[in-house]
Amino acid sequence: MNRDQIATANSLFFKRDQVQRRLDTVLSGSGVALAITGDYQAPEVLAAVVEPLADHFRKELEHIDAQLKLMGWSGE
Repeated sequence: MNRDQIATANSLFFKRDQVQRRLDTVLSGSGVALAITGDYQAPEVLAAVVEPLADHFRKELEHIDAQLKLMGWSGE
C-alpha cells in the first residue's frame, strides 16, 4: 500500500468505528430518543424507528466494508 491508500484505509476504519458505535447504541435500546420539534415521543413511536435506523447503519457499515475489502482488508 502507498501512503494515500493507508490514509484512505485509516479514514475508513475511523468512520467504520463511528458507525459501529451508533449501531450498537441503537440496538442497546438506550441512548436513543426521538423528538419532533422539541416534543419527545412515546416509546411505541421510538420503537417504530429503531429498526429502520439500525438498518441504515448496517448498510453504511456494509458500504465501508466493501471499500476496505477492495483495498485488501480481510474483514478481521
